[in-house]
Amino acid sequence: MSSYEASDSVVAMLIDGEDEEQEQTDGQNSRPDCPESLPSSAGGEEVSRKRAAFTVSNAEGLNCPICIEPWESQGAHQICCLPCGHVYGMSCISKWIQHRGGHSAKCPQCNAKCKVKDVIKLYASPVVVLDESLQKKIISLEAEVNFLKTERAGLIDIQDNLLNVQENLFKELRNFKEKPRCGNNAPLEEVGMEPPSFITPKDNQGYGEQHDRSFALNYCGQATHHCKFQLEHELAVEGARLFDMDTSYQILVLARRISGMGGTHMLQKVKISLVTDQLICPLESEDIQLPQSTKAIKDLCVSPCGRLTLLASLGKKLSVLSMGSNNCVINYDLPGQAWSCSWDLNSPHYIYAGLQNGMLLVFDRRSSLTPLQSLVGLTSRPIHTIHSLMENRAFSHTAPKLLTASSSGPCVWNIGNPGERPFLIPGVEDQGVCTSLAYSPLSDDIVASYRPNSQTSNRNVGSQVLVKRVNGSSYHNMGSVPAQFSDFQMTRSAIVDVPNCYPVFAYGDELVRGLKLLELPNLTASHTLEPHQHSILDVKYAHSQGRGLLGCVSEDKLQLFSVGV
Repeated sequence: MSSYEASDSVVAMLIDGEDEEQEQTDGQNSRPDCPESLPSSAGGEEVSRKRAAFTVSNAEGLNCPICIEPWESQGAHQICCLPCGHVYGMSCISKWIQHRGGHSAKCPQCNAKCKVKDVIKLYASPVVVLDESLQKKIISLEAEVNFLKTERAGLIDIQDNLLNVQENLFKELRNFKEKPRCGNNAPLEEVGMEPPSFITPKDNQGYGEQHDRSFALNYCGQATHHCKFQLEHELAVEGARLFDMDTSYQILVLARRISGMGGTHMLQKVKISLVTDQLICPLESEDIQLPQSTKAIKDLCVSPCGRLTLLASLGKKLSVLSMGSNNCVINYDLPGQAWSCSWDLNSPHYIYAGLQNGMLLVFDRRSSLTPLQSLVGLTSRPIHTIHSLMENRAFSHTAPKLLTASSSGPCVWNIGNPGERPFLIPGVEDQGVCTSLAYSPLSDDIVASYRPNSQTSNRNVGSQVLVKRVNGSSYHNMGSVPAQFSDFQMTRSAIVDVPNCYPVFAYGDELVRGLKLLELPNLTASHTLEPHQHSILDVKYAHSQGRGLLGCVSEDKLQLFSVGV
């Protein structure tokens, strides 16, 4: 019999009583609130009420289990206990023993024999019993609550994405019905443009001109402002190479090489604060030492949650760094030198590493330290950039895709089908040597930067090529513009995508050593931001809650620009 069942039986017996003992009971000497003094006509309803009261009160640990009333620190109902350890009110347990002859009485809870002289008065504060099983259950429930909070946050993100998709579809529908105007404010029919059409991979003929017009219409119909950039802060740094930032968690991480310390490679963590339309930086900065085996950092990515940073290094390591403890919590040993890395935008568990020999490795942080997949690339050239392509979360069957870049050009990988070979994006072949690749998850814009190859007569003129991703599986070359290059140094670029604004492609111009901005889709130069003393090595863009932040870093300086309408 369980303890609750035993307790219920005790209460029922005390309330109902035994016929022989009821006849012998002296009503004048009993407490008026004692269950034994209740008339037998109280009935099953009163029994149920007392049982429920007993269960609640006993859980609180402050009431006498006989009369279901709080015991007292002194007086007739003073707290006391039997030799077996069970606690009662003095008057209640004394009457219980006397009514059963005084010599053959038993404890109401455990049936241990007891006498009146065995009752021990207790002088203590109110007693509450700690139930270890309940404590463990509370800990388990707290863990479950934390898990549900995390899951709820993920569902809210999915809901927000779906609402954005719905809003964009409604906008396109309204624009189509209202015959939106573009350029010189003439109706579409007057300028010879057709409504936007969705292109599938099978649409190969008649694709170019009509598709260009459709995309131009989309940009004109949705974008109404030009982005404005304002320099908020310049931070002097030493030996900077690359960086990443997260505006939601207001953190920035720099990879540096300190020449005065024998070429030591280290990280610098900077906490920033976004207050309304102002940026205050840095609030706090600290250096993070890396193990000697790490060697040069070739790529780093702050996780979407902002609490972890992924590091790819020439020490054949892929490391996950905790932003809380500043320690590497996971280290993956790689078969070759790592040149790039990325988090999956659709799942927080998957991470990717691009190697010097052209291989792509897929890891799951929940499983072992060995890769889930080791995929062979189209060439043995280093993969210097990885972007996780955003997929529609409403369709769980959608296989994850990656966009990578080597010197051969941008390449698409279908991770969900390991047997499927990667392919170069069509329409951008023979452009030269691909040195940079930028991608916007919001607009699916892709911009690849090319330097001229050794066979080109003019080795200082390259190109910037805009590619549009359609329906998640088709790619179209939107056009290109020439770009000047002074050397063959690897640089990085970014796409600035602000709601209701024309997207902007940002890259480091090596001739003026400043950040150059090209407005999409026409790739027209808007302006060049504040110059540096040295060439810009890395460019990153991040946004959160309607605020945008564009950053660029050279060897000795970090610049941060606020982006708005």
